[in-house]
Amino acid sequence: MPTLINLTSADHGGTKLSSCGTGDGDHSSCGPDCDCGCPYTGMAERGRVELISEVESRYPESWLAFVIPPGEDEYAPERGMLVAYSADDNEVWDAVGKITFNQVVHVYYNGPLEAYLAWAEAQ
Repeated sequence: MPTLINLTSADHGGTKLSSCGTGDGDHSSCGPDCDCGCPYTGMAERGRVELISEVESRYPESWLAFVIPPGEDEYAPERGMLVAYSADDNEVWDAVGKITFNQVVHVYYNGPLEAYLAWAEAQ
């Protein structure tokens, strides 16, 4: 499985109990030093956010899943944290299912339009 980070369960919002990951859905106090385990927590401050165009050049003809940082356009992001990639879209969607509730996730096929259209028609 090409998951790049230890994604947490969508069921509980973090890997352990702490002040922001108490399981009640309140992540308002998440920050760079938080230990709740969600990938959204401090990703920009920890240097995990990259230009999406640079990531695309490393993973051609792959499905990519990014967690989008606060302040970024969620429909056309320029920066994000790559959390999963694969030639198999099901593997990426399985990984995305493990991401906690409070993340904005951007998933797409990074390849030729013709290949994407062939995939869409087969679905």
